[in-house]
Amino acid sequence: MKRSISAIATAVACASVCAGPAVGRTAHSSATQLCTKVSASSVSSVMGYELPAATGLTLSAKATKTSDDISDTTLSCVFGSATSMLALKKTVTLSFESLSKSVSAAELKVLVAKTSTIAKGLKVKFTAYPALGSESFLMSFSTSGISVESLVTANGSKLYSATVYGTLATAKLASLVKLAEKL
Repeated sequence: MKRSISAIATAVACASVCAGPAVGRTAHSSATQLCTKVSASSVSSVMGYELPAATGLTLSAKATKTSDDISDTTLSCVFGSATSMLALKKTVTLSFESLSKSVSAAELKVLVAKTSTIAKGLKVKFTAYPALGSESFLMSFSTSGISVESLVTANGSKLYSATVYGTLATAKLASLVKLAEKL
């Protein structure tokens, strides 16, 4: 599996199709503890169905030429399970990412383009979303019948995102991003 920047790979959570050398990929109790800043009931309220407490996952990536010399650390809080495709469609991932330098939405769009060329057959749609008050964008990814939507907001060197498998009203994704900002 190849990966160029975890903001893209994590935010879109595209089931191992987005890629690059991931370093320090761990699920552990300290990450899960950080995820308690967002309750399962608040995420469930937005989604309209009950979700379990989040499982935390941390990812780190070293700076590379492909990532424009940006290193990062990501906390992803996964509400739901990946036990089947049906279960995956009811999974929500909220993420917080700290980058080694500030990036704009335009720069992230370039990184998305680089990432999508690594994963053959991955179709990417990138749309600006100004309603969150900072540089925000909606990414839609699809490959082999799987679609993923992620709304990401960039605030300097920090990224917050909400990701779902399938589609979701953008207003609901925005509400989930607001929850991710608590991480």
